[in-house]
Amino acid sequence: MKALIYILVILLLSSCYEDKGNYDYKEINTVDVSLDEVYAVRLGKDTTITIVPRLSQLLQKDDENLSYVWLYSTINHNFYGLASSYGFDTVGIEPNLHFHVDPNEKDLKYEHYFRLNVYDKITGIEYPVNTKIKLIKPYDGAWMVLHRKNGQTSLGAVEYVDGDIQVRKEAYYNETGKRFAGKPLCLGQYTTACKYYGYGSNWNMFYVITDVPAEAGVYCQWKGFEKKDSLSRMVAPMARAGFDYQNIQLLDGDGSASALLLSNHVLYQIPRAGKVYKPGTKLDGEMKITLASKVSNTALLYDEAGHRFAFYYNTSDGYGTKKYDPLYFSEGEENVDLIQEIPIRDGNVSVVDPNKLSPDQKVLYVGVGYKYDQDRTKMYGYALAKSEDKCFVYEFNSKGFTDPTYSSFNGYYQFDLPQDLDENCRFVSSPPYSGIIFYASGNKVYRLDFKQSEGKAKVIYTHPGGKVTGMKFAKRIDPYPPKDFDFTAYQFDMKQSLGLSFDMGDGTSDFVILNLSSTGSVGADSEDYPALQVYSDFGEIADFVFI
Repeated sequence: MKALIYILVILLLSSCYEDKGNYDYKEINTVDVSLDEVYAVRLGKDTTITIVPRLSQLLQKDDENLSYVWLYSTINHNFYGLASSYGFDTVGIEPNLHFHVDPNEKDLKYEHYFRLNVYDKITGIEYPVNTKIKLIKPYDGAWMVLHRKNGQTSLGAVEYVDGDIQVRKEAYYNETGKRFAGKPLCLGQYTTACKYYGYGSNWNMFYVITDVPAEAGVYCQWKGFEKKDSLSRMVAPMARAGFDYQNIQLLDGDGSASALLLSNHVLYQIPRAGKVYKPGTKLDGEMKITLASKVSNTALLYDEAGHRFAFYYNTSDGYGTKKYDPLYFSEGEENVDLIQEIPIRDGNVSVVDPNKLSPDQKVLYVGVGYKYDQDRTKMYGYALAKSEDKCFVYEFNSKGFTDPTYSSFNGYYQFDLPQDLDENCRFVSSPPYSGIIFYASGNKVYRLDFKQSEGKAKVIYTHPGGKVTGMKFAKRIDPYPPKDFDFTAYQFDMKQSLGLSFDMGDGTSDFVILNLSSTGSVGADSEDYPALQVYSDFGEIADFVFI
């Protein structure tokens, strides 16, 4: 068969070579049709999306010679392949497409594929062009900012939509027409799978916490901040007696499957369905958890009363109908794990004991550290302490908390106290940065390299006035599974995107985002957004989180 093709090609070439070209050519009409590859539309209220194709013709002055057919599929854009096997619909015969979207549709799809076929009746030539409408969930891939101004608690947002940054100081009020009654405490999020709160296999559960228990709880940001549940109901009945709703310091869910909450220095754990339990402990003596951080799916803790580190690992995987049911509480099934001391393993650092710290050290920070393997759980945890003139960094292998084949405490670093590092600083770290902790003091942000540079601190950003009050990376692990959380519109690596709040001293705060380079300095701008972003005139910021 190949030989036959080659012979035909040679004959054709030979024929062309002998052709003297004595012909009269007549120019024919051609049509140029173009559409954007993707039309990104922020999903809000019931709406009709209009797409207008760009169209021109070589010879014709009007379009009376043209006919149009819009084909539609939710499978993919290959209308002569997979989509044709499953069928597609004709949704228009006019030049412009008018596509209706109901955000309350039960099985709403977020990607819609279209083909416009333009047919020239004069030449008999058809011109097909493909495009896609991508519906963007509101506040999906946005920074949420909980703040208070003139005695009123507000929830604001910095949102990234199709190359445009939209800043809303009153996002919650604008969507609902309602006001929060309580004082702001904190925000939180974590990945879970509970259809009681949102449909789909996984959902980014978003918490707004004020000091009003019935008001604090789960809100669905992409459904007009619909309130899904109240913290007053979510706290397990066996934990309600001692739960302090007015003194919640932290809700940390970075990781998946579960979150942790600190209330009046007591640790509570939150499994998949949003239930709040108080875990038991194996630690001896009085316990006061003042610092806590998820490190992948494990929690690294600091107990101030015992002056020691500890960990908590929730083995309740949440599978099974009842465990997904937020109305079902069973400590025997969902709250069997205990807070434990740092395990003694082969390979542990032995020069100090993480379960009994030196009295001269004051612990200021615990957080996630470097990710040393592609496995989601193979990640370090960092802790920082100081004495009068020294700084100390502890490095934990979270894998070793539960797996005896790994060391659990694998690094200890001591160096002179860096400039401006004191008890009023804010600290943060992120998996891309090995041996680096960032801290902020006053209006300056520092990169502290405790491995390569033996404790050298370098200023990476100076804010024009104000005093830092908060510091947090957008994400500390990659969203899982990736198909459920597409944050590409953000245009920066979320694990290198650092949010900060600065109290400006006049009842207002600045919210600052530093998108960092791989070395920990302020990086380069993206295609549409600057690496350094400053948003002024928020109220006094209580907390912020990327969702």
